[in-house]
Amino acid sequence: MSDSSNEASGDSAGVQPLSTLTCPQCGYAELHQMPTDACQYFHDCAGCGALLKPLAGDCCVFCSYGDVPCPPIQCQSGASQASTLT
Repeated sequence: MSDSSNEASGDSAGVQPLSTLTCPQCGYAELHQMPTDACQYFHDCAGCGALLKPLAGDCCVFCSYGDVPCPPIQCQSGASQASTLT
C-alpha cells in the first residue's frame, strides 16, 4: 500500500541516478550522478574540454549524450506509461 502512495506523491523510486555521458567530439565516456530535481544544461568533457550542450529538442546533456535520460524525463515517461495502462 505504501508503494502506490509513493508513486502518487512523485517519489523517485525506480529512477536511475547514474548515466554515462559520451562526448560526441572525442568519444570520451564518463559515469556521472545526475541531479534528481533539475536538468543539467552544460557539461565540460574531461577528455577534450569541449562544452557539451543539449541537442535541439532535448532538455539536458544527459538526454542528448547519456545512456540514461535525466530523472525528470524518467519520471515523466513513467507517469505517461502508467496513465496508458489505466
